[in-house]
Amino acid sequence: MPPIDCEDQELLDGFLAETTELLEKLDDDLITLEKSSDDTDLMNRIFRSIHTIKGASSFLGFDLLVKVAHKTEDVLNRLRKGELVVNPEIMDVILEATDLVKLLVGDIKAGDIQERETEGTINKLLPFLLDTAGASQVAAAALQPPAPTPPTAIETPTVTNTPEATSDSAPAPSTAPVPAPKPVSEAAPKKVAPPPKPAEGKGGDDLSDNTTVRVDVKRLDDLMNQVGELVLERNRMIQINQDLQQNDANRADFNEEFGKLTKRMSFVTSELQMQVLKMRMIPVEKVFKKFPRIVRSMSRDLGKEVDLQIVGEETELDRSVVDEIGDPLIHLIRNAMDHGLETPDERLAAGKSRGGTLVLAAVHEGNQIIISIKDDGRGIDTERVGRKAIEKGLITEDQFTAMSQREVFDLLFLPGFSTKEKATDLSGRGVGMDVVKTNIKKLNGLIEIKSAKGLGSEFILRLPLTLAIIQSLLVEVEGEIYSIPLSSVLETIRVDQRQFHQIGGQEVLKLRDIVLPLIRLQKVFNVQQRGESDNFCYVVVVGAAEKRMGLVVTRLVGQQEVAIKSLGNYLANIPGIAGSTILGDGRVALIIDPVAMSEVCE
Repeated sequence: MPPIDCEDQELLDGFLAETTELLEKLDDDLITLEKSSDDTDLMNRIFRSIHTIKGASSFLGFDLLVKVAHKTEDVLNRLRKGELVVNPEIMDVILEATDLVKLLVGDIKAGDIQERETEGTINKLLPFLLDTAGASQVAAAALQPPAPTPPTAIETPTVTNTPEATSDSAPAPSTAPVPAPKPVSEAAPKKVAPPPKPAEGKGGDDLSDNTTVRVDVKRLDDLMNQVGELVLERNRMIQINQDLQQNDANRADFNEEFGKLTKRMSFVTSELQMQVLKMRMIPVEKVFKKFPRIVRSMSRDLGKEVDLQIVGEETELDRSVVDEIGDPLIHLIRNAMDHGLETPDERLAAGKSRGGTLVLAAVHEGNQIIISIKDDGRGIDTERVGRKAIEKGLITEDQFTAMSQREVFDLLFLPGFSTKEKATDLSGRGVGMDVVKTNIKKLNGLIEIKSAKGLGSEFILRLPLTLAIIQSLLVEVEGEIYSIPLSSVLETIRVDQRQFHQIGGQEVLKLRDIVLPLIRLQKVFNVQQRGESDNFCYVVVVGAAEKRMGLVVTRLVGQQEVAIKSLGNYLANIPGIAGSTILGDGRVALIIDPVAMSEVCE
């Protein structure tokens, strides 16, 4: 492809940014329109989105994109005029056309413009552009695959005027065509590609751009103010250093001034850090907006009626977390649709309404975000789960008898475990549930299950707001310092080691009404004993869901906010270690993952 000049690149970047933003919202709007076809404002917003995409594509000479967007716009125009009525058949075709638009925009974004086969999708739109009286009779024919159409020759793109939207007009070329930008006019399509097939569960190509983020101007102003404060404190520090070097300051004055400077620097740094973190925060809606399309598609495939309710989509969390939770949530929604919710006949037989309810919710809780996927379906049959695990040789009969409900639920996360008698493309439990747990653990998050047979299930994800900085408890183990995420710490106690007991080879401590299993970090990390051992030590009680354990340490150093540093690829997957941090004295301290450590030590 020839080099792109600055002006052309700015045009292209602007087009891609605007089009991507419009397409990201379009799926959700179309699914909402299917349920609220009398919402005039929504209908007009959808129409304007496609019209804008068509106009911008026409100006830049993206002919294939113009053709698809133009016919889609014409169908939407008839819908908003009341000449057609929204129904599943029309929506299927519009969604297919939207997927094709996404695919074509994706080609442009990747710099790999291809001659896609678009006639099949366009031919499905055409029957809805006939007279109203005949449209209903031929609409069904639109869903039949068309006869193969040979690819047409590619014409050199030209810039065209953006016409006013009409139901049957095509873009009219301007009287004086202007050469389109060089990514367009000089880059001929390379090959003929097949029409798009929406990926299972994804609703078309994902055009989300993870390299940029929109920032409120006020947040930028706040950030600039804090940088200004930091500059002032830097200047003060330089002045104090100069006075010290020139012996112009006595010790008392220096101590007082340096103390003030330290407090101010600490305050400004904390404020600056908070502002930067806020800039990285984006609404979880970025992920949630994909799911109405997924639920619609799966409902039709499974023959189920499902009402998806989304709560708390405005909840914000770090973009690094948002980027990673999409796949686990898709697995959990597929799981709820396939395994949890019943068919209409099954629900009626059980005394329920025909349609099931699926609730996807997000909420802040302290320094965590809680995401839950809840259904009112058949619930988890613990007896069946246990029997399947025994049948597969994963546990024994005696082990199953002694298991708590939570431990039986945990069997669902074992690789390859499934209660399905026959695997299907939509099966989620077993095939995808181990992936869910693995991905959530990578985010230093937790997953728990609540379920009642016949009433439904709820999968709860507890995730950190950010993966960059955490509040931690620093502890010492025979001179070595370790960091424990404060979100996992329930309490700390000083105890006499003579109160420890052995049960089945496991060291435990009776703490109020529970027996607390203990893990000695000195043994885990093979730390050498320093001096004589003391009978007294500290136990840090950590927990995840219903699980509790105690980490035995020499002493508590204190609470501190630490920046998480990677250990690199070579040491990245050490069980029980979530990363590392650098202490104030320059030493490296390991950050402990209590949940993973408990699994390793079991």
